[in-house]
Amino acid sequence: MGQVHSSSAGHRARVGRDAGPVRPSLLGAGDDAAMFHIAVHGLPDELATAYSGAPEARVAVSLIPLQRQELIDSAARVFTFYALREPSVAAILEGLKTVGRELDAVRSRTGCRRIARLIPLVQTPAQALLSESTGDARDWLALPLSRLLTFCHQARARLEATAAQPPAGLYGRYAARHGADADLATLHRIWRSLQETPSPGMDRSDIDSAMAALPVDKFAGSARNCRATAARLEAVRTAAESATPPAPAHRGGEAGCLLRELSALAAETGKRLEATALVLDDTGRLGTVRDINDALSRARIGVPTVSGEQSVRIGATGLGPVRRTADGRWTGPGITEPFHSPEGAAAALVLTHLAQAETARQHRTS
Repeated sequence: MGQVHSSSAGHRARVGRDAGPVRPSLLGAGDDAAMFHIAVHGLPDELATAYSGAPEARVAVSLIPLQRQELIDSAARVFTFYALREPSVAAILEGLKTVGRELDAVRSRTGCRRIARLIPLVQTPAQALLSESTGDARDWLALPLSRLLTFCHQARARLEATAAQPPAGLYGRYAARHGADADLATLHRIWRSLQETPSPGMDRSDIDSAMAALPVDKFAGSARNCRATAARLEAVRTAAESATPPAPAHRGGEAGCLLRELSALAAETGKRLEATALVLDDTGRLGTVRDINDALSRARIGVPTVSGEQSVRIGATGLGPVRRTADGRWTGPGITEPFHSPEGAAAALVLTHLAQAETARQHRTS
């Protein structure tokens, strides 16, 4: 992989023809060595770990555009006044701008796949610039490019893993309305990209009409809002799936990718809004959405089984699974009137358990 040389001045990584700066700690030099190695050889052949949620994914992806200034400074030392006009540098900077615009797309599985698809806009020219650099240029560019490439490799692999095995915040109902806002904003960015992408012969009029019909705000403010937006999104999905680029060469190109992303995100967001509407229907019996969220935060909710059941536990105590009834509602042990959503049924179990525990505590202290 490489070596770290230690001296009285500090520690320095060396991997192949690349050498890092002198670091005060062995760990810092070790990080340099790892990045030099990943930049040239890629990540180890191991399954990538999914992000724990949108916050972690956003932080990881944001590290990519944050390398912009260091790249500009290093390129200026190599190319002087022509740094920003050097093709590879210009391509990297444009790619960083594109990835930076998509940070909030990490809130959906389709958005994670989209960012993973866009990262090569940075990765490919960065790899080319590193490969063609020699001598003093390599000395200046090796570390910033290796750091950038490492972040690209890691984020791309983990985003794809997150899309394949999403954490709880990336499927099911929206726990907060800003999640729906972010997904609708991503949908509009995809639409704008589609409008700017040449695709001779493709009729976008149905897509444009469906997108223009989407509400401009209050996407998830009430159950009615959720269902109305979901219905509009179904029209977007249908229009996107019908608007196949006429030329076979374009179907696998940028226009085809954007159509697939538009269709997938419209379907994903619509499904989540429908699930959110069911939770909002249950607020009449359970209080506010915050009350439901607070109740659910006290418990561990299992992933749905093949039969559709979800376990509900508080500590070591199992409150029993919630399950779907024949008419599509949700029930559980002790629930006489089913709820509209699995979250509502689970919250009811939690609130009942907490009330019983409080009653028992009061009896013990009286």
